[in-house]
Order: sequence, then C-alpha cells, then structure tokens
Amino acid sequence: MVDEPDFFNILLMGRQGTNVDTMIFANINSSTRKITLVSVPRDLYVKGRKINSVYADYGVTEQVKWVEEILGYKIHKFALIDMFAFEDIVNLMGGVDVTLEQDLIDPTYKVCEGDVCSTLYYEAGDYHLDGTASLRVARSRYTTSDYDRAARQQLILDAMKNKAQSLGLGDANAVLKIISRAVTATETNITVDEALRYYFRYQNFDLAHGAVLSTGNVLKTVKEPVNFLTSLVVEQCLDPANPDTCSETYAIYTLRPLDDNWDAIHWFVSNQL
Repeated sequence: MVDEPDFFNILLMGRQGTNVDTMIFANINSSTRKITLVSVPRDLYVKGRKINSVYADYGVTEQVKWVEEILGYKIHKFALIDMFAFEDIVNLMGGVDVTLEQDLIDPTYKVCEGDVCSTLYYEAGDYHLDGTASLRVARSRYTTSDYDRAARQQLILDAMKNKAQSLGLGDANAVLKIISRAVTATETNITVDEALRYYFRYQNFDLAHGAVLSTGNVLKTVKEPVNFLTSLVVEQCLDPANPDTCSETYAIYTLRPLDDNWDAIHWFVSNQL
C-alpha cells in the first residue's frame, strides 16, 4: 500500500440512510501544492458485495479500510456526511458558484419552490447554488449516469473550496462556524483544530477534479447473480458447456476491474496524482 511522505489522503463520503453512495478520494500533495479528487463508484463489487453497503454492516472504519485496499493508497483521514448536513454547510458558506457545462434535466427529480413544484432542470451555464440546489445537482442521476453524478459532486467540492478560499481574516468567525458544523455533523477522525489547520495550510493549493473510476477507463459492468428478488433475470450455468446445468436466476448490475485485474485501479489512481 502506497504511503508517500508528501501525500496526505482524505476519504470524503456521503450517505443516504445506511448506504455510502458517494466516495471521493482526495490526495493532497505538498510537493506540487495540488489536491486531486478521484471518485469511487458505489456499484464496485468486491468480496461478494457492493462497496457502498460495507458501512451498514461494519461501520465507517471498515468502509474506509475497504476503499483503501481497492485504491492501493493509505487513507489518513476520513469524513462521512449525510445529505442534510451537507445542505447546512453550503448554506453557512453563503452558497457556491458553479458552471454546468451541459444541461441537467431529470424528470424523476421533484423540485418545489414554495407552493410551485416541477422537475429538475438546469440549463448549461453559471449558477449560484444554495444548499438545497447544490444537493439537487449532486444527487441527480436518473437521466445521466453515476459517473456524471460523481463528476458533478467533485464540481460542487471545487466550488466549496473556492468559496472557502475567498473568506479572509475578517471572516474568521464564519470560518470557525463552518468548520465546527462540518466536523460535528460528520463521522470523522478530524478534529476542529485539525480542520482549521488544513484550511489555512491547503486553501491555496490547486484542485484537480473530474477523475472517476468508470467503464470508460478501468472498469466493466458485470451481471452478478443473487439469491433475492430483483428486476433483472439472467441465465446461470454450473457447467457452461452443458445447457442442462443452466437455469434462470435473479441478478444485479455491478462493476469490476477489466480482466478482474485490481491492480488496474491502482494504476489509474497513480496516474491521476
């Protein structure tokens, strides 16, 4: 497992209920003064389960350990936040500014402003987003993909970093309030004092976002047979050469490394840093 002296790695996670559907590896390189984000998809299948389900059965420490093994890099700190605390933090920051390169349209996502309800639609362009709007952009996926959603989540993090960077010494109380809320609202091994040090130490580092483990680089989609009811039915054969051993069973869509080569993920991550 890689643990470079100049590397400081944080795993940022978001959950809804007990599923950890957002996992973003943040590598901070003191030599290059660069922060690199790499997203891990929730459907990655390892040790007989999807990676997003580890937290529900084993807790946050084990969730971090599994991601650490998958990526091949030591994770020094972690933070797990739920969607409501995420909204609060963005609002405490006064909102964030983002640029959407493509239209974001999701007829399945209900959006209500006061008494008026519609579905989610953001035309490509520049936006100032409050906490609710930021969460919408970060969560929508049904008309795009999990990979697109991961890229937008990184975009929101970049916007939050830029907003934090704009806060000066005159905003010291606001900075402390934001950091205190972030630490107390998350499951984390980062203290308030440590978070303050990170803020002053790393706020001027460049941030590289957009790297996502996907079927466009080192992953493949696999239909995994399961012993519970799903909407997907596949044929499973005990002996592929003998049709008599085949029967229909339920399955789920999962992700695995190409050629089942887990070292390919390590290679991909190392090439981003």
